[in-house]
Amino acid sequence: MYTYLIIDDEHLIRKGTIKKLEPLKDTVCCCGEAGNGEEGIRLARELHPDIIIADMQMPVMDGMELLPYLASHFPDTVLIVISGFQSFDYVKQAISSRAIEYILKPFSRESIQKVVLSAIESLENKSQMKEEIFMIQEEKEHACHRLDLSLLKNLIMGYDLQPPQRILSQKLDFINHSGNFVLLTFYFYQKPSMEIQFEKWISQNNYNDIAVFLPHPHIEQFCFIILFIPESQQSRDEFVQNFLNRLILMTDQYRYPLYAGISSCHERVDRLHTAFLETTTALDSQKIAQADVHYYFCQDTLPPVSISWDKEEELLFRIESCETERVCSLTDALFDDYAKIPGCTLGDVKRHCELISFSCRKILDYYLNQKSPDGKSSPNMQAIVNTLYSLEDVKKYYLQFFLNISNMIRADSIYLNHDTIDQICTYLSKNYQKDLSQEFIASLFYLNRSYLSQLFKKKTGEKFVDYLNNIRIEKAKELLAGTDKDICTIARSTGYENTKYFFRVFKKKTGTSPEVYRQGRQVQK
Repeated sequence: MYTYLIIDDEHLIRKGTIKKLEPLKDTVCCCGEAGNGEEGIRLARELHPDIIIADMQMPVMDGMELLPYLASHFPDTVLIVISGFQSFDYVKQAISSRAIEYILKPFSRESIQKVVLSAIESLENKSQMKEEIFMIQEEKEHACHRLDLSLLKNLIMGYDLQPPQRILSQKLDFINHSGNFVLLTFYFYQKPSMEIQFEKWISQNNYNDIAVFLPHPHIEQFCFIILFIPESQQSRDEFVQNFLNRLILMTDQYRYPLYAGISSCHERVDRLHTAFLETTTALDSQKIAQADVHYYFCQDTLPPVSISWDKEEELLFRIESCETERVCSLTDALFDDYAKIPGCTLGDVKRHCELISFSCRKILDYYLNQKSPDGKSSPNMQAIVNTLYSLEDVKKYYLQFFLNISNMIRADSIYLNHDTIDQICTYLSKNYQKDLSQEFIASLFYLNRSYLSQLFKKKTGEKFVDYLNNIRIEKAKELLAGTDKDICTIARSTGYENTKYFFRVFKKKTGTSPEVYRQGRQVQK
């Protein structure tokens, strides 16, 4: 039975690592835990573990001091280094201290088990493992190459890491001597695994010394190529475009719709995240009406196109009344209309859908008795939308969102009442502040306008317009008495864009003007 000592100042990390190694309990078990380097040295002297798993950043004595001491005083103990940071100095210290592996947090159960099993193998065949880890250059190169790729991906995604002084692996050493680069972000409409094809294509076309392929760390639909521009190239744009044209010919044979965003030119790899943001902005700039275009260069951002859709209020009503078939057909109509808007881009579509989604969230808030931050969409929702770069993917996502809202409120929908006039009265009381006409309400409830007028008068004893005005004036009276908002604002917030018309209706209903009404209520207080 082999034993290991874990040295990490984070209690949860220690317990989590022990839990991940529990399936190996018949082979190796934990003999102790330490929260810092000095405590770890004391336990190592007492317990003589076969393996030590040590963090780099700890109080009292960190990994930079601890590792050389362990390497010197416990030469037969196998060292495994774990860290939340990919620092060149940390990696260099780990290698110089003969650690067999450097693992970045958070790590999976499979990865830590694999490393520990490797450590056990090294204990069982010490001379062979020493030769493989410390003497065989190929293994060192492989480890450095994996670290380099991981670092480049982290830099692209904007994780809080400092760039290394130099790239470590020989395979990517050309980056240390290269200058300008552009980042290419690729988005596939479907979800293929193209890693092998991309890497094979780069090798076959002799781009190994100027191009680095990287899969997205989390999303299979994305991948990246960092393309370094040879100094001999006089036209950067022409070089990049030729590269893209040849690459797209390769991807076309797999019949996967491909979109590429291309950044501007940068000089240092610590600018990779800036380049990534430029590529996503470029992807968002794709014109909806130009489906045959494959790639988009970073350029000056154009003013957003203002989108107004005349069926938005109907869509919101169909969502709240849980008419899912109609919701689907209206969503189809919405996205068909986007393609008819001159200059409309994918970014414009996302912004417009975000506004609709916020109105949907207000519907949901009504049933959940909560309030969303004004004018802000859900951060989680926004994060998902920011990973969608085809119109069809955006449409699928928002259609599912609309249907989810309907399904969530179905049991409690205020429009489950089967009496049509009651439903109309409910709608008016909830939406009085909007631009409502009798024709629009009739269309929502699938009625003829004149038939609606007859039904409404018979049921309520009032004409449609009088009923709506009564609701609006009652709300206006509340605002006049309970707030200091100016009268024009109150008029607009109760559905009257024409302030003079509001004055006329208010006086007809109350016998006095809004100013006199407010003064009278203030005197009463």
